[in-house]
Amino acid sequence: MAQNLLANVSVKSLFPTKALILLLVIGFVDLVVTAVLHAQGLIVEVNPLMKFFIEKGEWLFAVVKGATLVIGWIFLARYAKTHLQFVRNACLVGSFAYVAIWITWFFSA
Repeated sequence: MAQNLLANVSVKSLFPTKALILLLVIGFVDLVVTAVLHAQGLIVEVNPLMKFFIEKGEWLFAVVKGATLVIGWIFLARYAKTHLQFVRNACLVGSFAYVAIWITWFFSA
């Protein structure tokens, strides 16, 4: 049964563009770095949406942030079936914005 489900899933359907992989890698690197540095007391989370969760605990933060990344990945991979170029462009812009915001917050904190 499980083999039949997996037989219909291709890597291309999971990751329809390299730009989506880039965005997910940036997100998961940010997740790990933020959780580790916060646990060591080296940083304070400045993202107001995630600050609430990380102050409750790094594991809760990791679960919530990881879930948002996975949910975004699912929606983007599905939408790419009919709008591949849009998803590619959105992921590239999102990746650039993600890094730019992270660098800005990092140096302003």
